[in-house]
Amino acid sequence: MTSAAAEEWAPRRNVLWGSFNGLAYVPRLPPTAYTLLLHMMSGQEPGGLVVATHDELATGLAMERGMISRAMPHLVAARLVIVVRRGRFQLHPMIAAFNDPREQQRAVKALPRDMRLDVGDFEDEYERRFQHHLDEKARKAEAKAKGNIMPITKPTLLKRVH
Repeated sequence: MTSAAAEEWAPRRNVLWGSFNGLAYVPRLPPTAYTLLLHMMSGQEPGGLVVATHDELATGLAMERGMISRAMPHLVAARLVIVVRRGRFQLHPMIAAFNDPREQQRAVKALPRDMRLDVGDFEDEYERRFQHHLDEKARKAEAKAKGNIMPITKPTLLKRVH
């Protein structure tokens, strides 16, 4: 294969810059969560936006969707990923890739102090946040089992104004 043919065949992709020093502050996570994080980092847009549903992430990792759903709360509790909405995730600026170093520096400087990965005890913060997630999940399951879920009511009909 000639050099020109190889260049034509190779997919074009913008090269992103990242200082991944923030990975030094990643707590002990389950292996699936690490795998998911690295996969999300490899498919991010500049600034750390990841556009993919749980199904797409599972397909990309050859995993079941449930494994992604169980791993994601670990990444959220560790403050490495923020769920923007369904199919949109934001990587923490300290581990996200950018077009150039100045963009990352601005993003990290704009973070509130309590959102920085290198402030406080990241391991304790992760454990506290993940335990809160588990407690909330248990509370919802208990309420559902007791039937304490608010019924969906029909909206009241508005009277016609003349």
